[in-house]
Amino acid sequence: MPLLTEGSLAASRNLTARLLDRIRAMPGTTRAELAAHTGVSRSNIADRVAELVELGLVVEAGTGRSTGGRAPVQLALNAGAAAVVAVDLGTSGFEVALTDLGANVFAHRAVKWQIEKGPEATLRRVEREIDRILQDNTKRPIAGVGVGFPGPVRFPAGRPTSAPGMPEWDDYPIGDRLAGRYGVETWVDNEANLMALGELRRGAARKTEDLVFVKLGSGIGAGIVQGGEVRRGHLGGAGDIAHVPVGARSAFPCWCGKASCLVTVAGGIALGHSAKALAQNGESPILRQRLGGRTPLAEDLLAAALAGDRASVEVLELAAEQLGRTLAIVVNLLNPGLVLLGGRVMGAADFILPVVRRTVYASSTPLATREIRIERSDPLGHFGIVGAACTAIDALLGPDRLGTWSAVAPR
Repeated sequence: MPLLTEGSLAASRNLTARLLDRIRAMPGTTRAELAAHTGVSRSNIADRVAELVELGLVVEAGTGRSTGGRAPVQLALNAGAAAVVAVDLGTSGFEVALTDLGANVFAHRAVKWQIEKGPEATLRRVEREIDRILQDNTKRPIAGVGVGFPGPVRFPAGRPTSAPGMPEWDDYPIGDRLAGRYGVETWVDNEANLMALGELRRGAARKTEDLVFVKLGSGIGAGIVQGGEVRRGHLGGAGDIAHVPVGARSAFPCWCGKASCLVTVAGGIALGHSAKALAQNGESPILRQRLGGRTPLAEDLLAAALAGDRASVEVLELAAEQLGRTLAIVVNLLNPGLVLLGGRVMGAADFILPVVRRTVYASSTPLATREIRIERSDPLGHFGIVGAACTAIDALLGPDRLGTWSAVAPR
């Protein structure tokens, strides 16, 4: 028997991972269909599938329709072979979940929390919630951890970088800390990237390979998917549209030191500042009565707009117009088939979405907008959690890690 070279071993691992990807995407596929899809011999396919079954990652799940001979055996991912911890950090709260290898959530906790308390206090609380979930779910081994962070992240290092308004988080080793505590590899990414991935796998983008997800929270960020893959850029800064200069000038400077960034007009914090100004200068009696001297939030501006406050509506429409102008640049550059808007600011979707659509169509090329859809992301989709889980799962089931971690044998 000839010795396998390093190159042939890598090719074998890549083929095994490709087959697993296909089985994940097409539950019920058969060995013959895998051979037809890949162009690889049936004997080679049988060997690779046997390896996946031995690893506990694939199960035989019934039989398909016979076309004259023996009925073909259908294959499926053994989603219960292991569990993944998913964490979605936000500026005003976080979620922790436990999922199977299909990114199906079977334990979940949500906590109100201010991320400005810093990494030590925040991650201690996150670990406490993870520990509680793990104590109640001991049947599956933990294979990995995925984490979403509300700011730029150096993905390979698992560390935030130049986090806006959160200097204490800069270069903090989130990935190393959680990997050390739980004894498994940990992946950390920007939350907009994870929400884009979550939408791709479980949301409105399932039939789209090219999309842009825009997160409108305290700040603004975008996750870019092209060809079915998240695009992070050279250092992880792709999609940081918050600091695109816009025509409207804000009364307060951006965290980066400039005064004309998109986030200073359309971000949640900026909208809170606008609500305060409208209340103080008398343009909005509704906001003055509603606030009563407390710190305003973007939600206050939305509530006033819904109550018919014209000044609040105008602020939201201006924010939407500037967002639309920025997205028109993105649409012309990337030509996505779908743009999704999510985050708490999209509670004002009735005011924001029509203006964004109108502005993008008016400012983009006919080809770029010919088939584009611009929609609101489902606020109940938990796509940050799904994306965090999928980031870890995709890596664990990739060619570099197959067979390097333990799974539960199928029952």
